[in-house]
Amino acid sequence: MIRYILAMTLAFGCLAASADESLPKELPPDQESAALQAAETTGLTIYRHDQAAAVATDAALKLRQFKKDKRVKGWITEEHQDQIVVTFIDQTPAALYRTVVSKDGAAGPVAAMETPAPLTLYEAGAATARAAALASKFQPCSENYNPVVLPTTDSGSWVVYLIPGTTKNNVVPIGGTYRVAVSGSNVVSQRGFTRTCIALQTDPRAAGLMITHLLDPIPTEAHVFWSIWAKKPLYVATPPNGTIWVVEGNKIRLVERKAAEG
Repeated sequence: MIRYILAMTLAFGCLAASADESLPKELPPDQESAALQAAETTGLTIYRHDQAAAVATDAALKLRQFKKDKRVKGWITEEHQDQIVVTFIDQTPAALYRTVVSKDGAAGPVAAMETPAPLTLYEAGAATARAAALASKFQPCSENYNPVVLPTTDSGSWVVYLIPGTTKNNVVPIGGTYRVAVSGSNVVSQRGFTRTCIALQTDPRAAGLMITHLLDPIPTEAHVFWSIWAKKPLYVATPPNGTIWVVEGNKIRLVERKAAEG
């Protein structure tokens, strides 16, 4: 409890120290509820696609030819009902390998194409959006990034989440996570979810993690993703008054809402 109180105090201090900056205002209740639900849903979707790509990669690495195949330049994912199809692509882009990851996270047999195969219309659009997002101007916080490409309701438009990679299980590299909106091959907008390359240290004995977030009045899909990834609750302090939330997996819960002073 003492550690929790200290963390909350530090969080409020950070918010107070930034009082001279332009901080986002609290959302009206109906907008806040809708935004929280969207963050929960999107954060879980990002994780499912990222995890599917990781599982598919592990399965593909069991193939000797995949290990030595220098043509592989990345992957794209596509959801079919409760399954996620993972396609490994070359620079063209064309399909080199493909597998299906089930709802329970198991990869099926990895199919190797005899020759590079043309992508479907969906896959081609996702691959183009992936390339555009990776080529966009952003400040990287990792040598490796794992893009997650998701479709939008607008035809030809995509949202690409750039997830910093890490090989350290005790580090949560939340800094350097980006969302890039792409239409065709054009980057329409881009935002980072942090201002620095902050990385949270985790410990098996720790009950949760803590971060101060000044860019939004509520936790975002990035917080949901990293909470699921870290398998720990993530406490998030948001402006303008130091509201405290806890993100537990794909659920966001209000812990304390401070009233504005005066």
